[in-house]
Amino acid sequence: MKKKLGIIGGMGSHAAAWLFNKVVALSYGEKDQEYIEILLHNNTAIPDRTAAILYQGASPVPELIRSVEVLNSHNIDVAVMACLTAHYYKPMLSAHFNGQWIDPIESTIGRIQEWYACTKGLKVGVIATTGTLRSGLFQKAMAPTGMEVVSLEGEAQEQYFMRPVYMPGGAKSGGIRQEAIDLFARQIPLLKEMGADLIIGACSEVPLLLDAASIDLPYISVFDLFAQKIVDVCYCRA
Repeated sequence: MKKKLGIIGGMGSHAAAWLFNKVVALSYGEKDQEYIEILLHNNTAIPDRTAAILYQGASPVPELIRSVEVLNSHNIDVAVMACLTAHYYKPMLSAHFNGQWIDPIESTIGRIQEWYACTKGLKVGVIATTGTLRSGLFQKAMAPTGMEVVSLEGEAQEQYFMRPVYMPGGAKSGGIRQEAIDLFARQIPLLKEMGADLIIGACSEVPLLLDAASIDLPYISVFDLFAQKIVDVCYCRA
């Protein structure tokens, strides 16, 4: 028995496509019929999450709910959002979905606790949108474990995270330029200077811009880990 998966995408589209492809690549199928049934609703009408959280921009909730209703209409068992910042709104969406949500933050903290016998005082460098960082999603989840979030702020955050994601030729564009990749990579030495013991890539667009092999600290790609969790849940292995 497999559970039917629904992916809410469009935040951005390349990130949703990456997650879809990653889930397929990790699936336990040996023939067509053994793969997970997936409905990807690439809802490009969802307003920007960071703009809504920080600058009173248009709320993404109505469009997120519309996507949830699409999943419900197809009897989807498991729902995920291909945007970590959108998880700020998950409490508002939970009442609308008839199935199970999977949370990438919970899986990430579990992996860190597997790696470290003691997490008290551990400094976790979080690479994420300004909306995710300011919303406190990771700070609240990590507080009971004694871990401390370190992240870029101000001009450094704008220059080395938000710009390479949103600029022409950035992660949200049709063709990613080397300039965006180079800018994004400059976050790593800055986080090391801030005392990070490990780094987590906490955005669905991180895998599009960051070469994990180039990071000389323990590293967790939240969405790689998320994809494996999705597969295991859909195959009833988790």
